[in-house]
Amino acid sequence: MSPFPDELPPLDCHAHIAPDVTPTQIDALQGAVVFAVTRTPAEAHRACRRRDARLVWGSGVHPGVSEALDAFDLQQFRATLRHTCLIGEVGLDRRGNLERQRTVLAQILHAAQDQAVLLSLHSTGRTGPLLDLLTDQPHPGMILHWFLGSPTERQHAIALGAYFSVNAAMPDDILTSLPLTRLLPETDFPASRRTTGASRPGHIDRLEQRLAQLHGMTPEHLRRRFWQNLRELTTRTHVLDRLPEPVADWALEA
Repeated sequence: MSPFPDELPPLDCHAHIAPDVTPTQIDALQGAVVFAVTRTPAEAHRACRRRDARLVWGSGVHPGVSEALDAFDLQQFRATLRHTCLIGEVGLDRRGNLERQRTVLAQILHAAQDQAVLLSLHSTGRTGPLLDLLTDQPHPGMILHWFLGSPTERQHAIALGAYFSVNAAMPDDILTSLPLTRLLPETDFPASRRTTGASRPGHIDRLEQRLAQLHGMTPEHLRRRFWQNLRELTTRTHVLDRLPEPVADWALEA
């Protein structure tokens, strides 16, 4: 029997967890490592002050939440980057004014330049405009969350060097069109629990089993691949040393 499952915990690179989560609630995640994105500046301010061994907290301004866009302040956002290595959830959304969203995201991308951070990027309904902006303002830490772009857009994103956080609700043709070496797992919990089958953040069993079948490998080897991808991404972005120590150790051991 492989010792792998005991060595590498489940990895979830995009989920929503309240910043007042308790130790008991964290224990209920069953040892998963979760990149916990936020939706509003107020939520991000609280989250980025936390220090949790298995949670990586993000600073987010969700493009589909008008209150988040209204509350965005560039100086305050820059201040959160002193406390976190993750920007998310940010991006563009089909709801709301595109120019307003684009203005906020352009400021966020500018603030991220030369910063050791990862960016979890939302693109629902506006994959093309997002790629246009990322072409003008690329960043080595780009992770496209639940990206459903056209085949041409997928190739464009791959050429930009983006990684992709994927979940069990995504179609097989998209999952297999993305390089395995650029994939990271996500649940997007709780918004997508009905479609992904995730009962909690970090519950990626269904995704691991499905992708393993698509690529002709075991779920154990697929999980190792996810951690190797995280190691490669965090190494090239100089984020590895900013991760919680246990998370960095697992990435290095993968």
